[in-house]
Amino acid sequence: MIAFDFEGISGGLPSWIKAELQGSSIVAESMRPSFCIFGLALAWLVMSTSHAHSRGFAWFFAHSRPHGACSGQHVVATFYSSGRRTASGQAFDSSGYTAAHRMLPFGSRVTVMNPDNGRSATVVINDRGPFSRGVTLDLARGAARAIGMYRTQWVCML
Repeated sequence: MIAFDFEGISGGLPSWIKAELQGSSIVAESMRPSFCIFGLALAWLVMSTSHAHSRGFAWFFAHSRPHGACSGQHVVATFYSSGRRTASGQAFDSSGYTAAHRMLPFGSRVTVMNPDNGRSATVVINDRGPFSRGVTLDLARGAARAIGMYRTQWVCML
């Protein structure tokens, strides 16, 4: 067996870990595959969790189109779950059936349907936004969950 040389990799390690590694009987043949497997697993994890909403709205608009039957208007919706006060002055309730829209008057009721599953919910406009180009509605998390929405997606606004 060949003893592993820790001088090249131990620069950023705490001194107590360096002492443990230098005093142990770890060998090169057993450490190198472990580092490779760990690195590959980490790379796979990072790449597999990149959904459309984490890649940015430009990616979303380039790779998605409205689908399903809609008797109203297909719009892009996101959801949010944090905040203190809405633009209307009400306390924000993340589990509520509320939404933000740039122009609709406060108190307006809008029915939002998820074309993927047909579920719908009526929300009250009580906030302003979203301020991302191309996104029309910002639903509170409660309304998004009610229609089965877990990411940025096209919805039907009635």
